[in-house]
Amino acid sequence: MTTTIAKQHRKLSMAVLATLGVLAMGCSPDKAPTPDSAPALETTAAKDTLREGFQSPPNEARPRVWWHWMNGNVTQDGIAKDLAWMQRVGIGGLQNFDAAMETPIVVDKRLPFMSAGWKEAMRFAVTRADELGLEFAIASSAGWSETGGPWVPPEDGMKKLVWSETLVTGGQSFKGQLPAPPSTTGPYHNLKAVSKHAHSPEAVPDSFYRDVAVLAYPVTAPVKPSTPKLSLAGQALAADSLLDEDPATGIDLPADKGSEPAVIAITYDKPQTIQSAVVHVANLPPSFMAGPLQPRLEALAADGQWQPVAEFQLKTVPTTLSFPPVTASQFRLLFTRGAKSDASAFFRPAPGVDVSGLGGIGAMMGSSDKPLLTDLRLFSDARVNAFEVKAGFALVDNYHQLDGNAGPEVAGVDPAKVVEVTDNMTAEGQLAWDAPPGQWKVLRLGYSLTGKTNAPATLEATGLEVDKYDSAAVERYLNHYLGMYREVVGDEMMGKRGLRALLTDSTEVGPSNWTPALREQFKTLRGYDPTPWLPVLTGEIVGSRRQSDGFLHDFRRTLAELAASEHYGTVARVAHANGLVVYGESLEANRMVSSLGDDLEMRRYADIPMAAMWTFGGEAPSPSYVADMRGAASVAHIHGKPFVAAESLTSIMNPWAHGPAELQPMIDAEFASGIN
Repeated sequence: MTTTIAKQHRKLSMAVLATLGVLAMGCSPDKAPTPDSAPALETTAAKDTLREGFQSPPNEARPRVWWHWMNGNVTQDGIAKDLAWMQRVGIGGLQNFDAAMETPIVVDKRLPFMSAGWKEAMRFAVTRADELGLEFAIASSAGWSETGGPWVPPEDGMKKLVWSETLVTGGQSFKGQLPAPPSTTGPYHNLKAVSKHAHSPEAVPDSFYRDVAVLAYPVTAPVKPSTPKLSLAGQALAADSLLDEDPATGIDLPADKGSEPAVIAITYDKPQTIQSAVVHVANLPPSFMAGPLQPRLEALAADGQWQPVAEFQLKTVPTTLSFPPVTASQFRLLFTRGAKSDASAFFRPAPGVDVSGLGGIGAMMGSSDKPLLTDLRLFSDARVNAFEVKAGFALVDNYHQLDGNAGPEVAGVDPAKVVEVTDNMTAEGQLAWDAPPGQWKVLRLGYSLTGKTNAPATLEATGLEVDKYDSAAVERYLNHYLGMYREVVGDEMMGKRGLRALLTDSTEVGPSNWTPALREQFKTLRGYDPTPWLPVLTGEIVGSRRQSDGFLHDFRRTLAELAASEHYGTVARVAHANGLVVYGESLEANRMVSSLGDDLEMRRYADIPMAAMWTFGGEAPSPSYVADMRGAASVAHIHGKPFVAAESLTSIMNPWAHGPAELQPMIDAEFASGIN
């Protein structure tokens, strides 16, 4: 049997890598044709050289193939047969992934990642590939994204900013305990991490926390709206079930059956002026067939008509929107749906193929757990519009489209009056501070973990993804990872022979927005101290709305540059120190929002920049894949790299739908888009 076994979602992929030899044919330069003389006929020798080049191209002109070892379903007999086939049909090399994704055990003895049997199989595979002249590459982690494993300690994991707030009356000495910010491992504050693929519970700690800074700044006395009465479908709701961000409490929304949208009625005893609101829905229902859930806040106008206030584009973290002030005593939140997707554009089985036995498709088509509204708050003061995505807690397609109706320019906290009082707090969180007169907000900032793991990997190989902004942490990770392989294959088979390359697949790790040295890195890259502006990351407007958004742009730009230099730059440096060539994808076309990063900069460190182009229906690939391929080609042109590769012919939910007649034009499209 072969070693590339999966159930139904196998990532069927090939990394296309071929060079087009340009051969000068016809006359030699000293006998160039003239208008009065016909070109000389091609010589037989030239024809033979051209023919031989196509019949037996050099290794660098041959394609590579992705070779998945799925859930330990590996045997030496299967390895030998796979490699012999690759060499026989003209494959130039293989790129090995150790992964698991709904994969049953079909061998007599499963070989877990880095077990004694697995090591013996890997040593055999690398040695045999070398004997056959096949370039052997490994992915940068188990699974296919990205750089993580069980040896990554919590201190080196991907991080997010967290905070707590305390109001202090000035003009006197303050001594008291500052509340500890949330330490929960997950995407935002106390939201818990949810793994896309199964992993060992021991792979992710439940909590982790370190302090960053304590800041204080003057504020006007907050004017909060009175507590409203809430109702759903005419039934009264407990107000305290929504007006906080506790994910353990909330309201079940009616099942989405395509009927009238659910409506939360919000009624105040007297008119209230509202300038911002936050909404969060847990267990977001799938948007694949039914369209994304898009709650819309409306206010009842004096003429008795409901007027739209704001429409929320929901994420896995809360969504805060700011808008022009609106005064009313009645508001409502309607759970409307956005435009539906065309299922045929994604799910394309071959005609006549019965797909009823394929699991996992029902969820994509619209079934899910009942959504739970866990946060609904209305504010009288203005907030930074969509600060959660602007600060890197979640991701969007286009940050420039976030502020269509964010409200008028407002004056915020004076950055010159933001003071750091970190040294006044003890390690236990006790603050002693002589606060100047007035009302002050004390912001205790820290960081915890996002909980992202490498995936889809076996339980034995799953652990925290390493901090992508910390070059020392990335180097520690790679030294351990490559060190394991070096121990398996030996020094003589690591580098110029045997195991010769490292591949970074598309980064599918999601966002993170903190690293311990971020303030110093920001100063170096942007030229100013971010400290007075850090409250903006919590939604506070500092300076003005425009200035706050300017800082957030600089903040994301800093994260993007660090992702390129500290992660991808370190990957290349350590790989080269081990004698390895680096193949590198980054955001991969339609995964353009899967990371905070500059796509071209992330690929510049690879020896062979890579794109991706999945199979497609119709006559042309998605423009996002064309952009990805041209991006990889642009990196090669700009940085003088001779080869450009692409993950090719990847397919999911297209069972038995493609044969050579469909696949060849796709390869042609790659060559036309800069892949060589």
